[in-house]
Amino acid sequence: TFNMKKITLLITLFIATTGFSQTLPLDFSDDNQLFTHIGAGDGGSVVMENGKMRFNGNGQAYDQAYLDLASTFSLFDVQNNTITVTMEPLLVADGEERVHLIKASIGAGADVEIRGSSIGSAEQDVTFNFGVAGANDWDRIWIFMDFGPGTSGEYNGIVTDYLISSITLGEDPPEVVPTNAATAPIAREAGDVISIFSDAYTDVALGEVDPDWSPATVETITIDGDNIWKLTGCDFFSVTQYAGIDFSEMEMMHIDFFTPDVAGLAVGVKLVDTVTSANEIISLGNTVSGAWTSVDVDLSTVSMDISNITQILYDPSSEGQTHYIDNFYFYRAATATVEDFAVNTVKMYPNPAKGFVNFSSASNEALDVAVYDMLGKEVLRANAVQSQLNISSLNPGMYFVNMTQGSNVSTKKLLVN
Repeated sequence: TFNMKKITLLITLFIATTGFSQTLPLDFSDDNQLFTHIGAGDGGSVVMENGKMRFNGNGQAYDQAYLDLASTFSLFDVQNNTITVTMEPLLVADGEERVHLIKASIGAGADVEIRGSSIGSAEQDVTFNFGVAGANDWDRIWIFMDFGPGTSGEYNGIVTDYLISSITLGEDPPEVVPTNAATAPIAREAGDVISIFSDAYTDVALGEVDPDWSPATVETITIDGDNIWKLTGCDFFSVTQYAGIDFSEMEMMHIDFFTPDVAGLAVGVKLVDTVTSANEIISLGNTVSGAWTSVDVDLSTVSMDISNITQILYDPSSEGQTHYIDNFYFYRAATATVEDFAVNTVKMYPNPAKGFVNFSSASNEALDVAVYDMLGKEVLRANAVQSQLNISSLNPGMYFVNMTQGSNVSTKKLLVN
């Protein structure tokens, strides 16, 4: 009897100390759920505090911690591929966005990772949707509390202090879709734009959209009457034209993109010439969750020959997410045509200008003038302009000036000092 009691006591102690608490979901009800803090230098810590886990990285560049689980989990099933972290940021201003990273691994070996973001200091659920990340049996969870561009590669070194109350595994969160279309581009002459996808222009003939080797699933949806590409499960997305597209006369590339719930994700456009095997990735910067990002890239920064582009890839740095694309085109400043009345009859000067810009015309008819920034956003409008326009409200930079005189319309580039 004594031996049986002793064995029962040992089993009870074993369960109490190693038990099944290190399995998902985690509620931080006991110390077995405490993550191991590594790689964050002096001063960082992960501790239990009033039934929650407090993560303090003390501003080190590689703030991270991990927990080995007593049982494995899979991210393959869409009913169980989203990790939700309930957290309270303690040192974040209202409205400020912070990017976090969750990584699942097999011990210190193979892994998959995804980003999510929190906003402000209120307690909130941050979701990390892994898409279809494979049927591996993962047994370790890593968490990087402040992850994004900054002082050390992709780790920003911001002082980290968060209270984490739970980590759960469940189904996909409700889908977030854009509530509005991206800003419509300005009108351009057909010879001044090569459009890949935009309702504002006539698109160039493409050989393939989303070919078999392109892993994203694409569909065209309509928002505010505007056609938009929706990319699901986007490792990368490709269009092709093996006859070649000549962008050598274009000066800029424009694209609008939207991600529902992934911030700080690096995105690029890859141009490929399969004839010469040349290729180059053009950085678009990082995603902002739940908002359109508009990017204009100066093509003079591209080193490869772009006179025979046969493949164009939209290439995010993380796999399996949903992206939206609109207004993807290449363009140049307005050029003269036989229909361009402004070349011979309307002068705009000085250029560059500061404070005011002047117009002169052989006609006595007034001008309607609209000024757009390089993203296509209207920043100034004036009707019935006779000879001079006050541009003192404009910041220094390059603008497009759209001039209408009667039935004639023209656009010129203006540099504001």
